[in-house]
Amino acid sequence: MLTKDLMKFRRSGETIKPVFIAVDDPVTLELASELLAVYRLPEDGLPPTRGELEEIVEPLLNAHKDVKMAKGFNKLILDRCKFTIPLEFDYSGLRQKLFTHSATLLSSGMADLEEYRRQLLESVPDAVNIVASGIYADLPHNETLVAVKTMFTKELLERYNCSQVQALLFYCSDMLVEAEDPDPAEMRRLFKYLKFFRLLAQVKTMPEGKDEQGHKTMRIQMRISGPASIFENSRKYGLQLATFFPAVCLLKKWLIKAEIDMDGKKYKLRLDCKSNLVSHYRNFSAYVPEEVAMFHRLFKEKIQDWQIIGDTPFFDAGNQEIIFADLSFKNSGGKIIHLELFHRWHATPLLKRLEYCAKYPDMPFIIGVDRSLSERPEVKQFLDSSDFFQKKGFLFRDFPGVERVYKLLESGN
Repeated sequence: MLTKDLMKFRRSGETIKPVFIAVDDPVTLELASELLAVYRLPEDGLPPTRGELEEIVEPLLNAHKDVKMAKGFNKLILDRCKFTIPLEFDYSGLRQKLFTHSATLLSSGMADLEEYRRQLLESVPDAVNIVASGIYADLPHNETLVAVKTMFTKELLERYNCSQVQALLFYCSDMLVEAEDPDPAEMRRLFKYLKFFRLLAQVKTMPEGKDEQGHKTMRIQMRISGPASIFENSRKYGLQLATFFPAVCLLKKWLIKAEIDMDGKKYKLRLDCKSNLVSHYRNFSAYVPEEVAMFHRLFKEKIQDWQIIGDTPFFDAGNQEIIFADLSFKNSGGKIIHLELFHRWHATPLLKRLEYCAKYPDMPFIIGVDRSLSERPEVKQFLDSSDFFQKKGFLFRDFPGVERVYKLLESGN
């Protein structure tokens, strides 16, 4: 994602808009092609260091008429690069010892190079390790390029436009997403991304409207609270909110409205599918986060009479609101119970959900709450007084345990 110094946007009164580039501009495409070529690993010879790459790209960046855009391209390419990681040694301390002992040996008049080298390495523990990898291997400019995720030239331009929006959303305090006539598969994929980034949204179906041709349309609205509304972990949440945005671009018809807090002022951002932004997310269904995959595997190994359902259904919460559970379980008798997880920044949605569950205690639902969230005084008080949570809720750290979930499934059954 782009940093603040690389963002390009315009402010007019209370509105803010990112500045997009034409993805078919020949000059811009040529710059992107040249930069991508620099970061291509050589088939023969040694891979370049970070310092060498900087020396090569600097004239390309400074020679372009739009230096900020060029630097933005370079940042996005660097984000896809993997460099060597130095060994876990005190390089600075070892260097000082090597130089000190080296000066001592040289001042003694030693002339034999091999003997000098042998005594020097024997006198400093771990010296052999850092000499082999380079005594300055801990300095960033000496890191060596080891892998690059490939990207097409036009894809870099498309990603640049999308990143301009993401950079603004990092400062978002509230975001509204609307999908018009969404395909059920589209919405299911969107909710998977939402859950994957541990974001929680208030989802509603809106009254029927009409499109430009006068045909009736159905809209689904999602409101997601952003980092400015949360004191703890605001930067991490903001990053996840911004990272979620490309998933919205996978919808055929979408609209976002967001409030951006920047430089002590609030601005309104409005974008829709007419902006022609292209998502770079691909094959999400094939990717499963490590902790989720582990839970699935352990649940299958340990639990015989329940199974995790592949497609978690939407759950109508009334008042045009929709709940989309994290996991759904089905037992051998056909009973289905849903699980919804609330992480450390989900205080307000959790309280609303418990209020709803108090009205409908027979819901086939169980709730998991992150322990860091449960320790907040206002949340702890609510959990302690909630009959629903005492019967159908549990605490977890990072991700729930199989045995705890199974115990609640059985009690609910």
